[in-house]
Amino acid sequence: MSVRHAVNETVRSRLTKANLSEQLAGWYPYASSEKLEVLTSFQVWMFIIDDLLDQYSIVEQFDYEKLQALLKDCEDYVERSLGVSSQEVEPSTRYLNHDAVPSFEEYASTVRRLYSDNPSYRKRIAKEAIATLKAYQKEAFNRRNAHRPSLDEYLGYRDASSCMKQVAANIEFANGLDLPEYVMESKEIQDLYEASVAVMWITNDTVSVRKEIREGFVENIVVLLAHGDMQRGLDASLGRLQTEIERVNKASDNAVRRFTGETFEGDIALLAKNCKNMCLSSWVWR
Repeated sequence: MSVRHAVNETVRSRLTKANLSEQLAGWYPYASSEKLEVLTSFQVWMFIIDDLLDQYSIVEQFDYEKLQALLKDCEDYVERSLGVSSQEVEPSTRYLNHDAVPSFEEYASTVRRLYSDNPSYRKRIAKEAIATLKAYQKEAFNRRNAHRPSLDEYLGYRDASSCMKQVAANIEFANGLDLPEYVMESKEIQDLYEASVAVMWITNDTVSVRKEIREGFVENIVVLLAHGDMQRGLDASLGRLQTEIERVNKASDNAVRRFTGETFEGDIALLAKNCKNMCLSSWVWR
């Protein structure tokens, strides 16, 4: 799949080093091999787009027009291919990065087929994919402007830039769940997803902080909490991580308790279990 989708040697090398199969098996341990293959194509697409965004946002060669065009094309294609736009993808439609943008189709067509009667879920998937792209854009402009975000600013986009919100959104797809939207919008499930996402990105920031500092990348919660003292930053980050772990456990129990007796109570238990597995496997992702 890496060979099929990689648009250049840099992307192919990144995909090979990323161990996507190990990542996805940890994030979705109960998914079938067929679902994991489709999810792999989704992850590959994100790697490709991320690489292109990096190319266009190199500080010395910042290409605003190409960066904006790529993000606009991706948003357009995501919405059309998932069937949440008023327009369909036309065979004649051409994008600036036409080898990259439409590679989303393999994933989108499967989601659209399996969830043809659940547009709310497809809209949620599209929303999280687009939010990730916009958070990537935010990071690109920060680098260009040598802007170090405040802690509050960083917390405002990190759940999206980490890609973990869209990873969480795919739990239902991975496990073949088709839950009512009122369930997914409930406080219990929202708390569970938010806390799980926070556990994953805080873990990633913590284990990758040395590498990121070496590369001059300061958008990291450890750095932003350090105030010049890295041990202080690590201690504060681990404190936040512990708080979010407690939130995961509490939200999981609350979700299972609230929906006990419903026809889909087993699906809620599986969803909660999957969220915990995702948190445990986040050590692999860095």
